[in-house]
Amino acid sequence: MNPVASFRIVTARPAAHSRRPPQALRALAAVALAGAASLPLQAQATDAGKYPERPVRLIVSYAAGNVTDSLARIVSDKLSAQWGQAVTVENRPGQGGSIGAQTAVKAPADGYTLLFSAMAAMAINPHVYSNLGYDVRKDFLPIINVAYPSSLIVATPALKINNFKALVDYSKANPTALNYGTAGNGTVPHLNMEAIKEMTGLVAQHVPYKAASAVMTDVMGGRLQLQGESVAVVMPQIKAGNLVPIAATSVKRLPQLPDLPTVSELVPGYVPVVPWLGIFAPVGTPPAIIAKVNQDVMAILNMPDVQQRFQTVGLTTSGDGPQEFARTINSDYERLGKLVRQLGLKVD
Repeated sequence: MNPVASFRIVTARPAAHSRRPPQALRALAAVALAGAASLPLQAQATDAGKYPERPVRLIVSYAAGNVTDSLARIVSDKLSAQWGQAVTVENRPGQGGSIGAQTAVKAPADGYTLLFSAMAAMAINPHVYSNLGYDVRKDFLPIINVAYPSSLIVATPALKINNFKALVDYSKANPTALNYGTAGNGTVPHLNMEAIKEMTGLVAQHVPYKAASAVMTDVMGGRLQLQGESVAVVMPQIKAGNLVPIAATSVKRLPQLPDLPTVSELVPGYVPVVPWLGIFAPVGTPPAIIAKVNQDVMAILNMPDVQQRFQTVGLTTSGDGPQEFARTINSDYERLGKLVRQLGLKVD
């Protein structure tokens, strides 16, 4: 396991949603359309009409086996079939999803490199890490918000605990016994678990990994006690008896586990951070290409077989376009920045 970062935790509850984005972020809400006036209409139509003329690289900010990767592969397979060009997934995990964004920001803004990323890398990590190497407000264009995954807390069977209250009580009686893993500092499971600790007195040390699949392997093997992760990643192992579900960190109970309570039911005032997964392009990508990718991915999200696959793994389809997605990013950027500061999760 990796060395654990040292965090200063202060007493605070998660901040309420803020609906007013800061002035510095307002430009993001229209950035997907910026530059359209400077491009001749004929050129824009040509860009969209020919695109793509060669393979497209889809950088995924997380490792294979993560829910973002699984979703990206569904979309890439469908796009490849639609476009008649390969859409190749390239996994660039690390730093809570930021390594992928750091790679994508250096790519030419021609539509042939797209980024499939998540809330953590784009709205949380800018507040957690001092030097990310990109500015989501200036360097990326939001294309489409694809889906919202549902998440839960799971435990190793070796712990012999199967409910939230017993877990909290055990941790208080054995304050050095529990460690929990996530795919990195600043990820949504990390924020959710730290907020839960703050509000309940749960004692568990965070261990950041590069990949959720590696965390799950160690939890199943008893080398790690807890994991916060998406349904898509852990559900097969729950069904196999290799992981024990403790509580859902979703807004509502999970259809796959209807008897499993949410943390919100058990902890008055707790509001979970619900992540989104979406597609971005480097700033400067022609608006016509942004519009085409948005339109074609939206068509994929409306396919019955895709909707069925999403439901099976606990994903809720979004489909918000560039402007709506930008507003979501703006709001979450401000709201989650406050939460990061209140929980003292800064990493230098």
